[in-house]
Formats: sequence, structure tokens, C-alpha cells
Amino acid sequence: MQFFDIQKSGKLVDNKISWRGDSALKDGNEAKLDLSKGLYDAGDHIKFGFPMAFTATVLSWAILEYGDQMATVKQLEPAQENLRWITDYLINAHPKDNVLYIQVFGS
Repeated sequence: MQFFDIQKSGKLVDNKISWRGDSALKDGNEAKLDLSKGLYDAGDHIKFGFPMAFTATVLSWAILEYGDQMATVKQLEPAQENLRWITDYLINAHPKDNVLYIQVFGS
């Protein structure tokens, strides 16, 4: 789960990665949206919606299939928190019918 913490964008509350700080806090401001959360992809500062949605799908599946084992090693709650971080972003990236922000960068 630490990989997800490293890739996070936004205001990092309870940040477990000492060398990571907050980032992209103004993403979505021009559209009056909060697109600060989400995950970076490939070590850059771009958030791609479709790969992030796939990540959420696979993480959800892992939680469903291996939730008991994750709980045993105290990784279920971090997995759920990471999934929530992604879905918060995806929900905000779809503010109304026929509008979906699929790539965010540059703030």
C-alpha cells in the first residue's frame, strides 16, 4: 500500500512518506472543482483518469478477494483509504452529465 501513498496528489493528511509533500492543491480551480486528490502516474505530475479508474478496479477486486488476508497483515484499512482517495477524485472529475476530466496537470 505504500506505493499508493507515494503516488498521491493533494493535501496529504497523516502522510507516511517523509519526503513527500502536498501537491496540486489548485487542480480544478479554473473549473470550480476540487481535483486535487488522485494518483500520479509514471513518476510525473499528471493525473490520468482512465489508468486511475483501472487502478481503482483492480484495488477493489483485491479487497474483495483478499480482504481477510489484508486485514491479517493490517493492510485492509490502508487499501480502503487508498481506494477512497482515488474514488473521491473520480467522482469530482465527473461533475455533471457528459463532462469528465480525464487528464489533469499543470497547477
